[in-house]
Amino acid sequence: MIVCLFATPWSLAAQEKEEDNSKVKLTGSIGFFYDYYNFSQKNYNSFRPRYPEHLWRINAQMNIHLGKHFSIPLSVNATNQDVLYTLPSVPEESALDYLQNPANNISINPKYKWAQVFLGTQTPFYSKLSTGDIPIFGVGIELNPGKFLFSATTGKSQRAIEPNVSLNIPGAYEQNIIATRIGIGTIEGSKFTLNAIRIKDDVTSVSTQPIGLQPIEGITFSPYAEFKVFKKIQISTETAASVFTSDVLNTGTLEEDFVNSVKDIININASSTADFAHNSRIDWKGEIFQIGGELQYIGPGFLPVGYRFIERDILDYKLNTALKILKNKLNLTGSFGIRTNNLSDTKLSTARRVITNANAFAQINDAFSLNINFSNFGFNNDTNLLNQRIELVNNSLTITPSYTIKAEKYLHLINANASYNSFEQFDVINNAFAKAENTTYSLNYNLTFLQLPLNLGLQGVYLENELPTGDFNMLNYGLIASYKLLNKKLTPSLGFNIAHIDKPGFTTDYRTDLNLRIGYKISKKLQCRVQYRYTNLTYGSSRQEALLNQNRVQFSINQRF
Repeated sequence: MIVCLFATPWSLAAQEKEEDNSKVKLTGSIGFFYDYYNFSQKNYNSFRPRYPEHLWRINAQMNIHLGKHFSIPLSVNATNQDVLYTLPSVPEESALDYLQNPANNISINPKYKWAQVFLGTQTPFYSKLSTGDIPIFGVGIELNPGKFLFSATTGKSQRAIEPNVSLNIPGAYEQNIIATRIGIGTIEGSKFTLNAIRIKDDVTSVSTQPIGLQPIEGITFSPYAEFKVFKKIQISTETAASVFTSDVLNTGTLEEDFVNSVKDIININASSTADFAHNSRIDWKGEIFQIGGELQYIGPGFLPVGYRFIERDILDYKLNTALKILKNKLNLTGSFGIRTNNLSDTKLSTARRVITNANAFAQINDAFSLNINFSNFGFNNDTNLLNQRIELVNNSLTITPSYTIKAEKYLHLINANASYNSFEQFDVINNAFAKAENTTYSLNYNLTFLQLPLNLGLQGVYLENELPTGDFNMLNYGLIASYKLLNKKLTPSLGFNIAHIDKPGFTTDYRTDLNLRIGYKISKKLQCRVQYRYTNLTYGSSRQEALLNQNRVQFSINQRF
């Protein structure tokens, strides 16, 4: 009996824990969105619709938890629009084509403890010089038991499209990618990995060669290391090598020693290049002060085949700092970088780019704060030939004060913003600098009734553009109001804006916006919203007697789990 008395509490706790681990839980959200759009115009035949007439979207980001260690993340982003292609025109898609196109995001990724499988569209990120921004429709796996790390993904990054001149479809080869890495460490922490990426166009995937497009093939290999030192210092370093063939159908040959060593892995011909790149970064992060630096070199013939685009033949130096003082009431951050290109002297001139950014945020007191941001971007080359000279400077300064007044019944929030942008570029035709300036002032006032579910807002914006092609000024002012009814479940809101647009030599153009929105909380986790927006553009003499009316209705329903 004594044994039973002592054993019972432990048995109950173990039973409750086992029941809790066996529960099926669903987290995340799913939403359905529908938009309707139409327009009417007068004396504006060149107008192109801003949106499709009917547009629906489904967005689901969910995770099914089965017990403590097993989960199934689901991701669905689907629409009735043609998916994105870098083509002038797109072909008709079958249901299977639609699902397999990497431009969509439809994936199921079961995970058990340290093992995860990827099915559908994935965008694997291994490092800056290997792979990181190309969506792939296929399969993948990631294992991280203890300190062992292994990842592999294979799939289609572009489906085959037959060219059609009459329909303005240049076509595309089917493109496939294989990416893998192996190493020691953890996925989100310190690690050392060997990364290997391969991309290849299938020349047999289309019956006719795409117009203006050559089939490609390439591989990238890189050792990558990321680790922490003394808890505050984080270091990452990577050196990558690539072999890339820009035209698999090229019949020219190369008589190089390395050809024999890689010809069984990749097609090598006269269009092939081989080169390397390097990136190293070190960051020291303290509670008050932070500083970091980055060095990057990209060779002229290097291509990380897991990225769509990268600027080559460059050398980068970057420095980042941050400082928190006065009990975190004053935060200062800054960065400085220099990029130089044409290191191999393969071009007529070398260009240098300078990027500087500084930000200061001060919480003066409980009511008043001030944010100041300055950035500078400069670019020039070293040529003295007038028709090849490039020189430009861009400066931006933004000042944003904020003031809060809290009374017994009201909360007043006042935000102001003043920004100045200057862009100066050397004009080789006129042998002089052309300068464009933009100045913007805005003021926002929000009033919250603490004893009523009512919010009111007023806003005003004045924008002034001074361009070499002509000046442009705009004054915009508006009102927004919202109220909560039915125990705060129903929230109607109204927004109204008027803009005056002035161009020298023309009479004023006017834009009027009316925005009506109703949101309703069906439950704590289920909400729906209906929004109607009407826009009227009445043109002055810049587009004589032109008139444009646009109507857009949006409906959405969203369920959280």
